[in-house]
Amino acid sequence: MKKEVTTCELLGLSQLEISLLLKINRSQWSMYESGKRNLPLQAMQQLNAMLQYVVNENNKQSKKPLLSTQQQDKKKAILKALIQENEYQQQLTARKIEKIKKSRAFVAARFQLLDFLNNQTHLKEENPDLLKSMEAKARNKAGKYDESLLMTYEIKQTLLQEEEKRLKSYLDERYLNNSSS
Repeated sequence: MKKEVTTCELLGLSQLEISLLLKINRSQWSMYESGKRNLPLQAMQQLNAMLQYVVNENNKQSKKPLLSTQQQDKKKAILKALIQENEYQQQLTARKIEKIKKSRAFVAARFQLLDFLNNQTHLKEENPDLLKSMEAKARNKAGKYDESLLMTYEIKQTLLQEEEKRLKSYLDERYLNNSSS
């Protein structure tokens, strides 16, 4: 069931404001809205004139109010700040991806070396604790920087790039193209 739009909502006024404009008591307006009383003739004529103007203007224009240049500038500044924050997050994510890749390369090299050292029987017998310690550190680091973590940051980077495109597109469409017209 649709809620009916009240006269106050249609005009964008409170009961007090509309009663002051029509030069009637707020209680008179309230009773008029509930259907228990009629308005004085002069108030009714004024109300009809206001309603006619608002309804006709709403038919001609969209109901979206025109933004002042100050509001547009504020929205533009917010969009630019969002773009700047997005770029920072992209740089941060790129650094994390690079760190993960370096760590994974380090771990791969360490496992390769451990494989070599384990095949050398004399080194394996001389330093068994060192080899076990190196292997434990490599496994720990491999677990810390696994493929799923890399995938997570790569997805985040892709999403940030898409967000940047959309923010820039929104800024261009709404504010930069309009200012050059």
